Amino acid sequence: MTKFHELLAPAGNYEKAKYALDFGADAIYIGPKAYSLRARSSNFDIDEIEKITEYAHSLNKKVYVVLNILCHNIHLKNFESYFKKISNCNVDGIICADPFIISTIKKIDKNMEIHISTQQSICNSKSALFWKRNGATRVVLAREVSYDNLKLITEKLKDIIEIEYFIHGAVCISYSGRCTMSNNFSYRDANIGGCAHSCRWLYDIENDNIDYKFTMSAKDMALMSELEKLLNLPIASFKIEGRMKSVYYIATIISSYKKAIDEYEKYGKISDKWIDEIKKAENRETSTACFYNKGKENMLYISDEKKVKQVFAFLISDIENDYYIITCKNYFDKSMIFESISYNHDTIQFKIAELLNIDNEAIETANVPMRKYKIKINTDQKLSINDLVRIID
Repeated sequence: MTKFHELLAPAGNYEKAKYALDFGADAIYIGPKAYSLRARSSNFDIDEIEKITEYAHSLNKKVYVVLNILCHNIHLKNFESYFKKISNCNVDGIICADPFIISTIKKIDKNMEIHISTQQSICNSKSALFWKRNGATRVVLAREVSYDNLKLITEKLKDIIEIEYFIHGAVCISYSGRCTMSNNFSYRDANIGGCAHSCRWLYDIENDNIDYKFTMSAKDMALMSELEKLLNLPIASFKIEGRMKSVYYIATIISSYKKAIDEYEKYGKISDKWIDEIKKAENRETSTACFYNKGKENMLYISDEKKVKQVFAFLISDIENDYYIITCKNYFDKSMIFESISYNHDTIQFKIAELLNIDNEAIETANVPMRKYKIKINTDQKLSINDLVRIID
């Protein structure tokens, strides 16, 4: 069984996977081009699955492949040959939900770890034991499982089957993704990866006396404030949601939780600074979701969602003599104050002493995303390749 408290990160493409692993994840979960939810994510072809698995294993870390759609008849014919290709990549486990997929995997590769997806809405120990009898090594609990229920489940299942628990990310308005709103409104099937997020649309209340718009969307989950409690339970894996999220989001959230876990293991407590740190990557309001079984305060009823503040400025691509070669991600001005994010060192605040364009001309602003620029910084502290840099003022 996996060591307790694995930090499991999402990765929507190869770049995100590398950042997740480099910024502290113990394992990543990735989706292939077929049979995975999050169909609009870039996802991985077979060669990329093999490549990222080799990289993860070189770091003594793990890769789980997500095959968690609920199959229609059209999906049955080619699955066996497709899974054989994935199995040959030496991945560490499969996250799945459909009994057909589970039974086929066990027929082809009896040693493959089976992790039952949150799509199966597992909310009690009896359900987990059912999946144990049917070949599962781990169950991913429904995001609707409260802390009190989690304590009961882990108490009954300790040393029997591994538990994976969501601690950060989006929360579905339906029960663990079992929603047909997207199917009915836009002919996009949520349970085969096509969710249109219909719950996040703006709806009108039809009443002559009311002019009001609302959404049915929940606030995102953020359990950093509850992490100390969770670290005292026999949970095999803490899961972060977000295969569609940006590199900046992945790096910030993963490094924050990993450093918080390390801090707890060393000092027996977690400082509030990590709560502040994860807020720097928020693009929607957050709450503790279902952790305490609270109600309407966890919902985004109003039309005015939190506005996204683009703070991710650039990443360090290379180092050349006294210059850092950077890749621009969002507009920034030379006069701004910046802060690096790294798993290799503490955050470093700095100003740019010199900013050059690709023609080595001095400029004041960078405004072309993905273009390379050169900078010198006004601090003796050293940045590292792959550091992410955000604007703080």
